Amino acid sequence: MLKIKDLHAEIDGKEIIKGLNLEVPKGEVHAIMGPNGSGKSTLSYVIAGRDGYDVTKGSIEFDGQDITDMDPDERAALGLFLGFQY
Repeated sequence: MLKIKDLHAEIDGKEIIKGLNLEVPKGEVHAIMGPNGSGKSTLSYVIAGRDGYDVTKGSIEFDGQDITDMDPDERAALGLFLGFQY
């Protein structure tokens, strides 16, 4: 369902994600855990396509479709979006 290959991403010219690989098959639930500043929020923003976060290398596939260059609204139409907890 979600496949990330050799993902490199930056914000304001600072590389935050450096070669991440991740695969979450359909029907599975995974949790991303780590210390503050390890890139968890950055990863979620990059997957959702948030402005200001640039993928410099690698790809993100959702349901077999490359979404790396899609706008956030296109990703949301596929069912992939970021919801905040309040």
